[in-house]
Amino acid sequence: MKITKEEAKDPKQEQLDRIELRLAEICMWMRFQNRETLKELLQEVLRSDRDRLIFELTDGVRSATEIAQAAKVSQPRISQLWNSWKPLGIVVELPGTRGRYRHICSLAELGMKTSLTSIEASTSSE
Repeated sequence: MKITKEEAKDPKQEQLDRIELRLAEICMWMRFQNRETLKELLQEVLRSDRDRLIFELTDGVRSATEIAQAAKVSQPRISQLWNSWKPLGIVVELPGTRGRYRHICSLAELGMKTSLTSIEASTSSE
């Protein structure tokens, strides 16, 4: 049975695949190691239910306007929060989408609770 070019693994690609797997493993362990530190930081920074809601909605999918409507705050308030959270490393700006942010993990991933009543109401009407 002959092996076509498509079926043959490129050694460079195999090496890149191994590196990618190793990086994913390193990231997983770093998250695990720093979980409590991140949780403490978020508890300090996200003082109100509204801040926790805004943080949770900052998923990279929703725009600042959409989050502002769901959280019942102004769009500039969302931008202000994102600009204060970015230097802390708890949100990242999405590449190729200037002005849209994503949290580095959800509050649920850290066992933290948030009130999603506003967003639940806005998504159930869609």
